[in-house]
Amino acid sequence: SVYLIYLYLLQDILCTIVSKLPLREAARTSILSSQWNRTWCSHTNLNLSYRSIMSRRYIERDIRPEGRKLNAEEFIRRVDAILQQHNGGGVEKIEVIGLLENENAYHINGWVNFAIKSKTKQLVLDFRSFHWPIDEPYNFAFQIFDAANMENLQSLKLGSISLKPPADFKGFQNLKRLKLLDVGITDEDLQLLLSNCNCLEFLGIYCCKLITSLRTTHLSTQLKHLYVYECPCLKEIELNSGLTTLEYIGPLIPLAPPGIYVLTNLRIKSLDISDSLQYIFTELPSTLPRLEMLTLQCRELERITLPDKPIKFIYLKHLRLELAFSGPRKWDADILDFACILEAAPLMEKLEFHMWMNCRDHLRYRKAHGKLRTLPPCPHYHLKEVNIAGFYGQKDQLELAHHILRNSVVLQAMNIDPRPIAACDPSRMAILEAFNFVDGSKVAMKYLCKADHRNVVHVSDVSRKDVENVPAYRLVSPFWIEFDKTKRSGLLIR
Repeated sequence: SVYLIYLYLLQDILCTIVSKLPLREAARTSILSSQWNRTWCSHTNLNLSYRSIMSRRYIERDIRPEGRKLNAEEFIRRVDAILQQHNGGGVEKIEVIGLLENENAYHINGWVNFAIKSKTKQLVLDFRSFHWPIDEPYNFAFQIFDAANMENLQSLKLGSISLKPPADFKGFQNLKRLKLLDVGITDEDLQLLLSNCNCLEFLGIYCCKLITSLRTTHLSTQLKHLYVYECPCLKEIELNSGLTTLEYIGPLIPLAPPGIYVLTNLRIKSLDISDSLQYIFTELPSTLPRLEMLTLQCRELERITLPDKPIKFIYLKHLRLELAFSGPRKWDADILDFACILEAAPLMEKLEFHMWMNCRDHLRYRKAHGKLRTLPPCPHYHLKEVNIAGFYGQKDQLELAHHILRNSVVLQAMNIDPRPIAACDPSRMAILEAFNFVDGSKVAMKYLCKADHRNVVHVSDVSRKDVENVPAYRLVSPFWIEFDKTKRSGLLIR
């Protein structure tokens, strides 16, 4: 009996180890010994994507129309084989990511049935194509689900699928997360789909071209997070009273009717906003007075006359601005205008400016350009951290940084990075723009560090040697930054 207990414990340990491996590596363990032969078949996380189960030559063949059909057939064959070998128990997550259409519905429905029988908690069906349009998207098989078999499903992500729930659809009773990516669904069908999702906490809608109106007021207060990205026909969003986080990317639309909301975290990216301060002081207070974190990404093309007494955001703790000072004409913004934020958010603890000064008339500040402007004192007793990126060393940038440094009584860190990593479009950067990074680094070290009497200013040093013969985009693109970091690490190891 002791020996049997030992074997059971050993098998449990092996299953735990294998469950931590990616599916491809887990399957390879079957060649190690007879004990490992079927261990991978109890894998709890089934990532069935092109990249995980298809070789590179198949992926490269996918860019041709004739290759796409052959790949779909091979992909289906492999997914079927994996699921047939799996023991069908205790599956936490199933991801099927490939270029499939409604003509493959028989196989897809079989995989959905497998997910139901294995009591899967997270199901992903993502059939998006980035090369070729889909002729006929897969019609999601609502008829497979009923009140008894859908109780385990907690997270559902669907991509490039047609959703037409039947009139008597009872909803996913225990669903907590729903993501729809490039999904074909009308306003009415979306309302029906959501109508009985009483446990829904997260709703994400991405690139859904048929939706014109999004109403979540009928949902329970369980819904806390709403993400809406690039839905071109969307005209209005009605929020439910329990929502705490909203992320919106797209044309500027009304976010909520007048009323009291508990929304505390808001992120907006819109090319329709041409002056961030105007938007903050005229659009937000009436509908969203309790914001604790605000992220705003937009272009700065205009300058408005600021109110003498700006409205105060007494709950705001964290403000992040991602601003591109660019456009078809010369921008006329004055960055020192943003000093009013200190007065408008008296309890703010973290402030971030991510700027991209995409203009030809860049001028690094020198004393010959005149004395730096100073504003009346405005002590701030809560601001602890300030991050300024895209600091090119221009006069108004330096004036704003000086003002914040002088008035932030409890400031613990002011981080200055001349690279506009968050706010810029790397593909639109001028080849020699990287030399502006050098200017920003020099100005910050010469003037800000000199004015820092508490040792809180930290400047990312960018020298001329760092940017010579290196295109600017390579210094700001997250992909290239990570690539170069990995390359340097590899060289150090060798």
